[in-house]
Amino acid sequence: MRPTFLTLHVGAHEVGLHSYGILIAVGLAVGLFIAAREARRRDLDVGRVLDFAFWAIVAGFVGSRVTYGLVNLGDFARACAGSDAGPRGLGDVLSDCTGILHVWEGGLVFYGGVAGAAIVAAVFARRNGWSFWVMADVFAPALAFGHALGRLGCFAAGCCFGKETTGGWGVPFPAGSVAFEELGSLGQLAPGASFTPPLHPTQLYEAAGEALLGVALLIARPRLRARPGALALMYGCAYAALRFGVELFRGDVARRYVVELATPGLARLLGVPTSEPVLFSVGQLGSLTLLVVCAVVLARRRGAPLVAKRG
Repeated sequence: MRPTFLTLHVGAHEVGLHSYGILIAVGLAVGLFIAAREARRRDLDVGRVLDFAFWAIVAGFVGSRVTYGLVNLGDFARACAGSDAGPRGLGDVLSDCTGILHVWEGGLVFYGGVAGAAIVAAVFARRNGWSFWVMADVFAPALAFGHALGRLGCFAAGCCFGKETTGGWGVPFPAGSVAFEELGSLGQLAPGASFTPPLHPTQLYEAAGEALLGVALLIARPRLRARPGALALMYGCAYAALRFGVELFRGDVARRYVVELATPGLARLLGVPTSEPVLFSVGQLGSLTLLVVCAVVLARRRGAPLVAKRG
C-alpha cells in the first residue's frame, strides 16, 4: 500500500501525487485505448467516440462522487460542523466543508458513475443517430479493465477494505491509509498500533474479477457482435454477481447497510467476524437490482434484429 506514490518539492511546498488518482488515470487511459480499437472494428468515427468518452468520464466522476456523498451525507455534514473538533481556523473549516471534493482520498461509487455515463450515452447516441446498445458494447470491455485498475488504486489508498481475517492472504494496512484512519476513528485499533489487523483485500478480489471479466468479454465479443447490447448486458449480470460476492467481505463503514441481517452462520462460513453483518449493504442491493434488470433486458432482447458483422 502506498497512498502517496510520489512527493514533488515545489519551492517550499510539497505536492503529493496520490496513487489512487494515478491508477484511476491509468485505468481511464487503458479503457479509452480498448474502446477506440473496438470503435474502429465497428466502423465508428473514433473521434466522435472519444468525444463521447470525455463527457461520459465527466458524468461518471460526478455521478460516482455525488452518490458517495449522498450515502455518506451525515459524515460530511458532521465534519463540516466540526462539533467535536474544537476551535478551527478558516483553512480547516474550508477543508472540512469541502470534503466531498477530496476525490484523491477515495470515495467513488461505481454504480453512480455508471448511471451518470449511461445518461450521457443515451443522449449522445440519440443526437448522433447511433445505437445505444452498440455504444454500450464498445465500452463494456474497456469498463471492465479500467475498473480493475481503479480497484488497484483503492488498494493503494486503503479504501474499500475488507473485514478482518485470520487467513494467510490477509493484508495489514499501515498508518496513513484510509483503512487505518477509519478503523482508528472507530476505536478498533490497539493503542500505539501502526498497522491494522490483517484484512480481506477486497480491492484485489474485485480487481482480479474485473480483469477476468474483461478477458471473457474480449473472447465473446466476435460471437456477440451481431446482437447489439448482449455483450454489455452480460457484463452487467456478471459484474453484479461479482460485486455482490465481494461485498460479503467488505468492512468499510462507508458502504452502509440498508438492512442488517444477523448471519453468524454465514459469517463463520466466510471466515469473517460474526459480530459484523454481511447482508444487505447498499452495494448488495444495487447489485441485485442491476442483475435483475440486465437479465430481464437481455432475455427480452433475444428476439432483437441481427445486424451485419463488420471487421
